[in-house]
Amino acid sequence: MTIVAGIDEAGYGPPLGPLIVAGSAWRLRDGAKETALNRLINVSGTAGGLPIGDSKKLYHGPNTLGRIETSTLGHIVLGRGVLPLRMDALLDGAVDFHHEEVHELPWYGHHLLRMPLPHKSNVDEVLTRTARHAELLADRNVEVLDLILAPVLEPRFNELTMHRNTKSWPLFHATGRIIDRLQQRWPDEDMVIHIDRQGGRIRYADLLAAFFPLAPINTVRESRAESVYRIDCEGRGRVKVHFHVKADGKCAPVALASVAAKTVRELFMVALNEWFAQQVPGLKPTAGYPTDAKRFLKDVAPLLDRQAPRNRLVRIR
Repeated sequence: MTIVAGIDEAGYGPPLGPLIVAGSAWRLRDGAKETALNRLINVSGTAGGLPIGDSKKLYHGPNTLGRIETSTLGHIVLGRGVLPLRMDALLDGAVDFHHEEVHELPWYGHHLLRMPLPHKSNVDEVLTRTARHAELLADRNVEVLDLILAPVLEPRFNELTMHRNTKSWPLFHATGRIIDRLQQRWPDEDMVIHIDRQGGRIRYADLLAAFFPLAPINTVRESRAESVYRIDCEGRGRVKVHFHVKADGKCAPVALASVAAKTVRELFMVALNEWFAQQVPGLKPTAGYPTDAKRFLKDVAPLLDRQAPRNRLVRIR
């Protein structure tokens, strides 16, 4: 049996809101192949299961949040055996995440962690689709093990960016921490990890070595389409890491990570928009992306530095 994992992000570009990096872990049982797992993309939802696919194709604004939320929560049920009914339960065990970080930011505060779930979907739909999805997975001899979340809130994003003088570092730092979590959870098992290519980078050996200084990083190949590495940790299972172009559209574990990351980021943005709307009646919500972020910051200008410190709200790059 082999563990196959995927890692992807949501919110790398926007100046407002958190960066969310997520990982999904699956087990291929005896005789199962990755091709059978990857065929879940764009099939599972139409078959009555949990939709898996590139989140940019599944999510088209707040009215479609329920679709990706259902998939995220349903896979949590399959992996953990319990449906999280509040945000704090969904974020339980998240990598490098502490509730104090949220409490220090008024636009999230206590109300984010107390947010009831599902937010846009409903419990019956989540559980019905989850039961059907379990049948689809059993037919393919594959199993969901867990979804791993790594939220990088705005102040920490800025700190990590300044530390290396590049905004790519917060993304790879969270990615490396998820790889480390995967190895800690299943130290004795062989593992294949698929990751959506991060920017235009082709070479990742030096970044992997920064996280695993005691483990030889062997470069299998590096090309414009795919870069592959082997992490050989003594006393642990074999780990192969693939960085693909557009992996979220062809690799089911990455696609699910994309869906989970987008779901969690949008739930954070719901809390952010609700808090600011309470302070500025009639305020139009924002998704946090550059052009609209400028409009939003102009509209909430009276609050900045008085109730919402700009250097903690706005990401520096």
